Amino acid sequence: MRARYPITLMAVCAAFGQTDPPAFEAAVVKPNRSASGSSSSHTRTANLQMTDMSLRSIMVAAYRIRDYQLTGPDWLRTERFDIVAKAKPGTPDANLMPMLRTLLAERFKVETHRETKEFPVYGLVEAKGGLRIKPVDPAGGSSTNSNSDEKGGEITAERATMAGFASWMSSRMDRPVLDQTGRTEAFSFKLKYSLENENTDPTAARYPILPLAIQEQLGLRL
Repeated sequence: MRARYPITLMAVCAAFGQTDPPAFEAAVVKPNRSASGSSSSHTRTANLQMTDMSLRSIMVAAYRIRDYQLTGPDWLRTERFDIVAKAKPGTPDANLMPMLRTLLAERFKVETHRETKEFPVYGLVEAKGGLRIKPVDPAGGSSTNSNSDEKGGEITAERATMAGFASWMSSRMDRPVLDQTGRTEAFSFKLKYSLENENTDPTAARYPILPLAIQEQLGLRL
């Protein structure tokens, strides 16, 4: 399948092109050479902490985009950093990512531009044997709890739609996932999966990779 989606292209330059952008009061940025393969990101009131994160992951978080929407050099995945940043007391959480964008511009001289490019997408459909999960009463609203790192994780969904699940999968895959199941009901389920990336060791994976996990556990496929 092919569809048009916005792609953010990264370029290195010396100007940010904005007057008085929002900024942290203080920030420490350090390279991380631990090779731990485990990264984390936490925010609390007026504070941001990122540990052992690739520059690519930092940019994806800062610009609130999907990984597949970012095009840049390969070293964005391999160069990893620790960031501890503090904003003015009382700064709302919604302002932290714009401040992180300013930090990227100041410390890494990063600038982005947007363009539309045509590229493949995944379609989410029912597997040959049909769904392994049953519709539930949608009353009470939906909720999704997800715990993950760069190796994989698990998601517990309550009264979720297939369209919502496809959107969640888009953030874990290398391209957008579009719901083509034709299902409009709500579903509750738990999914455990591994991710395919530079930190994946197939012999040590506890669960199937995501495309296989949805087929075995949910009766869905890409």
